[in-house]
This record gives sequence, C-alpha cells and structure tokens, in this order.
Amino acid sequence: MGHASVLEHVVLTFGVEGISRAASHQLVRHRIASYSQQSQRYVSADFGYVTPGTIGEAEGRKGKKGSAALAALYHDHMEKSSALYAKLLAGGIPPEDARFVLPNASETKILVTMNARELHHFFALRLCRRAQWEIREAAMRMFDLAVAQAPLLFEKAGPGCVRGKCPEGEFTCGQVAEVRKQFKSKGDPKEGTR
Repeated sequence: MGHASVLEHVVLTFGVEGISRAASHQLVRHRIASYSQQSQRYVSADFGYVTPGTIGEAEGRKGKKGSAALAALYHDHMEKSSALYAKLLAGGIPPEDARFVLPNASETKILVTMNARELHHFFALRLCRRAQWEIREAAMRMFDLAVAQAPLLFEKAGPGCVRGKCPEGEFTCGQVAEVRKQFKSKGDPKEGTR
C-alpha cells in the first residue's frame, strides 16, 4: 500500500566473501546498513585477489576478453605486491602499515546487515546493468537470497527500471524490456528464482 516505513523493521544479514576491496568500498557507501569487514590492520595473512574478466582469461563486461599478455602482467603485479607485503611483515613492519602495499583487488570478507527498505534501494542501484560487474554480482546473489527468504517483501524489487522509467537517462543500457522480463520471472512463484 506504499507504506515503505514498515520495511525498516525487517533486517537481513549477509556474509559476503571473495569480493575485492574495490567492491567493498562501493558496498559501504550504502550508509543505512551495518558492516563488519575483515581487518587488514589486525589480520596479517596471504590475501587472495580478484581478477576482472577484462584482464583475465574469462569474458568480462561487454563480452571483452582479457589478453594473455595483460593477464600475465596483472598476476605478476599481484604476486609482487603480496611478496612485498610478506617482506614488510617479516621485517617487523606492523600489518596496519604493511597493508599500504596491498591493491584494491585484494579479497575481503564483510558482514552486511540492511533493512528491507534499504535493500530495495540497494537493489535498484546495484542490479542495474550499468553497475560495476562485481558489485552487481554480489547484489544479485543477495537479491536471490532475499527473495528466497521473504518473497512478498521483495516481489517488486530489482533495478530501477523494473518499477518505472530507467533512472540512467541517456546512459541507459537500452535493454529495459529484457531486464523487466528477467526480474518479473524472479518474483513469480511459477517461474521460481535463480
């Protein structure tokens, strides 16, 4: 009935692992939420890293594949950063200072708690096909879990264009009908969810 304030009394908590620090920086911009993120200050470990498809061998955004030469340079850089980090730690540098050499590609773990109203807002922005691929993938997994747990609360959730005009204006992906069809089937019990 349009009374969105009642959605603020429902909260969902997600454990998000394997995303980059670059993606977690986008995630924490959603301020009506609570976060607990793996520390690089107190946890001194061999951090993994995320490789974008446009750099690696996998297909990235817009179907572009990374070249083998660029992928090799990227992986070499990540290994050198990790090796320097380890040398700094071995040399007595505290993890809080050694972490300065770690790239934004470093994997992190983060616990996220959002109320249902903020999740609707988060999904409207981050499920958009123009959103950065990694935050969009995390949002899609969160969306699938939210729909599975509370289908009625999230039956109208999705990218901004699902409920109205595309908010991206001249930067639209141009695939509004396809996006609406995709998210309509997710909220339809006959179709099931992903």
